[in-house]
Amino acid sequence: MSFNNLPGIPENIHFRASLTQDPLLGKREILLVQPSITPGQMNTNNIIRWVKPFTSLKLTVFCLVSAMVLVLVGTLDQMNIGVYEAENRYFKSFFLYFTPPGTALRLPWFPGGYLVGGLLLLNLIAAHLARFRFSWKKAGILVLHSGVILLLLGQLFTSLFQVESQIRLNPGETKNYSVSYYHDELALIDTSAPDFDQVISISDAQLYKGSKIPLPVDSLEVDIDEYFVNSALLTADQLPSSNYPHLQIGPVAVSIRQDRTYKEGERNMPAAMVSVWQGTAKVGSWNLAAGVPRPARFQVDGKSYQIVLRPKRLYKPFAIQLVQFSHDRYAGTDIPKNFSSRVRLVDPSRHEDRETLIYMNHPLRYQGLTFYQSGFENNDKTTVLQVVQNPSWLIPYVSSALIAFGMLLQFGMHLISFIKRRVIS
Repeated sequence: MSFNNLPGIPENIHFRASLTQDPLLGKREILLVQPSITPGQMNTNNIIRWVKPFTSLKLTVFCLVSAMVLVLVGTLDQMNIGVYEAENRYFKSFFLYFTPPGTALRLPWFPGGYLVGGLLLLNLIAAHLARFRFSWKKAGILVLHSGVILLLLGQLFTSLFQVESQIRLNPGETKNYSVSYYHDELALIDTSAPDFDQVISISDAQLYKGSKIPLPVDSLEVDIDEYFVNSALLTADQLPSSNYPHLQIGPVAVSIRQDRTYKEGERNMPAAMVSVWQGTAKVGSWNLAAGVPRPARFQVDGKSYQIVLRPKRLYKPFAIQLVQFSHDRYAGTDIPKNFSSRVRLVDPSRHEDRETLIYMNHPLRYQGLTFYQSGFENNDKTTVLQVVQNPSWLIPYVSSALIAFGMLLQFGMHLISFIKRRVIS
């Protein structure tokens, strides 16, 4: 016979037992013999010992309460800093930071979304490894928890890999790129070739005063002499004084520094003073502003170049042309009823040339990209398409189906068992 769950004996250790009886005393004796532990069992025990601290119910409660606090505070603060910044600060971070006045220190004071979600995921997996013993009666619980784990992983993949951008098109206009609403770039464009342009993009993370950026062409280097994260364009006579800090943009406009904006519907418009060097020789200096994305032109070694500060572009291997934009309103009112864009999709590499209609809840899906009808501008002449690239877009649907199936399976098995007992009784 075998015994387990005896007092003082770990649950995962089993014994073989032999029963004997003393003829003089009339007592029965049980001899417990512990079988040899295989290396596989030792590895399993070691894994369980390491994950044991993460199986605590207190950790689960801490993560759930922290998540509630993050959702509450982040939702309230988005009124001040906008949805995008609130997502980055509260949910796409490991910690929330506090900066003491007059210092540049960033002191963590509360766990962020990545840390809370990671601990919750680890807690759920560890609890399964340490405590769960599979049986058909618990199959529903296993499926349900697998759906929850997949849902957490899907949210992580979405936050890491999803890219959003926009395309603005006028009737008849064709574009093979979308632009980021939150990021900018300093683009150096080689226009020497007759049939294509070579673009070198410098991300806004590298744009700050004093930055020196070597380029992979003609031994060129770009120096950032001045940089405004956000700026406003004025005329020279609108400056408070003639020596007020500003950048001259063109013959009339000037750019002055502004505080970074977080308001919904507003965009930061950076400005910069840049210098281009070839070795120790200075090619030239220019003042650039994203609000006036007019390129500066220069030549190096017989090649023609342009340099421009603009919203970051995301190029596609195909082109979108706006054929017609329609904005329908309810009769007798200015309330929008529907707005839609008939576009032409042209992809020579796949011999694709067709028209399709994009309207509310009916996006265009092509090559891993989804084009949504987002809005319109310029008195119904300009359409705004939201472009979303999300490799993990199917995961929420699969995980939700698993959770629903797991709940039905578990409750259904209990219901059938309950009905059987009632029928027998």
